[in-house]
Amino acid sequence: MPDESPEEWYRNLKPVTRAYMTACFATTIIVQMELLSPMLLYLDFDAVLGRLELWRLLTNFCFFGTFSLPFVFSMFFLIRYGRELESKRFEGRSADMVWFMAISGLIMIGVVWLFGSVLGGVPFLAQSMLSSIVYLWSREYSEQVISIFGLFNVQAFYFPWVLCAIHKLMGGSPVPDLIGIFGGHVYYFLEDVQGYRLRAPTFLADALDAPATGAARQAQQNRNAFGGHAWGGGGQRLGAN
Repeated sequence: MPDESPEEWYRNLKPVTRAYMTACFATTIIVQMELLSPMLLYLDFDAVLGRLELWRLLTNFCFFGTFSLPFVFSMFFLIRYGRELESKRFEGRSADMVWFMAISGLIMIGVVWLFGSVLGGVPFLAQSMLSSIVYLWSREYSEQVISIFGLFNVQAFYFPWVLCAIHKLMGGSPVPDLIGIFGGHVYYFLEDVQGYRLRAPTFLADALDAPATGAARQAQQNRNAFGGHAWGGGGQRLGAN
């Protein structure tokens, strides 16, 4: 609504999108004010494994850099496409949205672990997570045509690649975007193409989702503690929601 206050706008954001945006914004403020060094946030496998600094596995996804034009664009894309993805594909399923981000994040960390030296080092994966969200959004809204800064139109299906090209033209590296696209595609391939049900674990669904009723409740009861994936179910999902 055009007359809603900033507080109302913030509260009307979908819960996972709001929480992730808040975490990223707060991290940037703390680093900008020099209350915390980004050296304590980046993905350092030696520190994670050698000194058990496990928080790095999460904090590297929350830092887009200090306040700048790229940061503003990143927040804009996160709010717009994260909210739309959560509203359509994950409506009423916040836990599954978090589970998607967790699976994609683990894939990204695995890619950096295996190929970090070849890729030139990727200390922060926030941009990759954004690209993963945009990639899955582009599959949900594949036929939609969007305007790129009012300069030209592109079909949503190709938007992740356009975004990658824009970052390259602005002097950035396409590697984080490509890592995120890969993570998002693996999730999409497993769920939408192969038909595996990548549901969130029961404890996560109980914590984040409203109590289910009817068929949704029965499906929730069929989950196990690790998500209740229907391993072995094949076939492409039709009429994706």
